[in-house]
Amino acid sequence: MRVKINGRTLSNGARPTASREPPVEPLAWLAGAHHDQLALCDSLEAIADSLPGEINRETCAYAAKVIGPMMRDLHAGEEQRVFAWIEHRFADDASVHALLERLKYEHCEDECFAEELTEMLDRLGAADRTVNAETAGYMLRGFFTSVRRHISFEKECLRGILVQHLGGKPA
Repeated sequence: MRVKINGRTLSNGARPTASREPPVEPLAWLAGAHHDQLALCDSLEAIADSLPGEINRETCAYAAKVIGPMMRDLHAGEEQRVFAWIEHRFADDASVHALLERLKYEHCEDECFAEELTEMLDRLGAADRTVNAETAGYMLRGFFTSVRRHISFEKECLRGILVQHLGGKPA
């Protein structure tokens, strides 16, 4: 399912493929998941930039509905497709397993943070005047900065793994 927030098209994370299509290669799937997460970050940044005076209540309410499921679905897909593929390819490398455990932990942290954002975005969408705009902006910026940093770290680490273990070239 694709959704739009502030003009950005986002996926809910499911990334379905038709039964006649070949399965998506794990790193290509990850690139798409990263694209969707970065689009979400851009949308949340636009909400943060609109605070306090130009809040689009409908956008906030919609973001509250999609952020949690989207992050959970993308992380589950990443762990099932990409991490499982990496674990299989590098079964004997303890450092790769340690890296994947760290990334899984960060996924958990991001999902917990998304739950807190959901509540705050729901309140903004409902025009709850008790929401402190400065706190809301701080929360939004903390989330999307963390997600962007996580994506950057994943890209660097996975590129390093491929270069070191497969003789691949940096992307």
